[in-house]
Amino acid sequence: MDDRKNAIKSTQVAIKYLKYLHNELNDWNLTLAAYNWGIGSVKKALKRGLVTNKVINLRKLPRETRKYLIAFHHLNRIIAQNKNNYELSKFPNVEYLVRIKQKDITDYIASNKLKDIDNSVLKHINGYDVLNSTNTNREILVPSLEFQKYFSIKEISYKKSVSKNRCSKRYHKARYRDTLLKLARKYKIKMDSLKEMNPHISFLRPGMSVKLCN
Repeated sequence: MDDRKNAIKSTQVAIKYLKYLHNELNDWNLTLAAYNWGIGSVKKALKRGLVTNKVINLRKLPRETRKYLIAFHHLNRIIAQNKNNYELSKFPNVEYLVRIKQKDITDYIASNKLKDIDNSVLKHINGYDVLNSTNTNREILVPSLEFQKYFSIKEISYKKSVSKNRCSKRYHKARYRDTLLKLARKYKIKMDSLKEMNPHISFLRPGMSVKLCN
């Protein structure tokens, strides 16, 4: 199985990568920009005046990266402004997800009375169907007792909704000066989704076939 879909491993790798980027750039805004856009692109942009008087010129970032930074700071502000809100403070600062070995999932569900949990919840948390995987020694994430105490598992479901709109075009034949970013904008596809559908493509060359939908 692709470890990019492993919530635990991919999170650990993301943390290591963020630390590496921060060591290289010594600024968290630049770090986040590099995480989204690539460290090479950020370093080139720095030479073109990305930062002036320790302030990032957001206009010199791609729209996706600009929105990524803005969304991050909006979320931080919401948390800071509401950290003492009663509705939030009633939830203790504890682990709501715990790690266990996949082989222990049946015993864990039974001992913690998780019989009502939807398998789609476990799949959403871990990125794959943990109940049907053969790698029983893999660590997985499961709801903790605190999670069950404060949240209703019965009401949680992550079943995919069936989209009524089918792709009007499944593939695009790359032309001169095409980029993944341009295609994402043209076909209104999220950049992450486009990259996920085309993991073998780093740079577009004329004649390449780019997948636009599954």
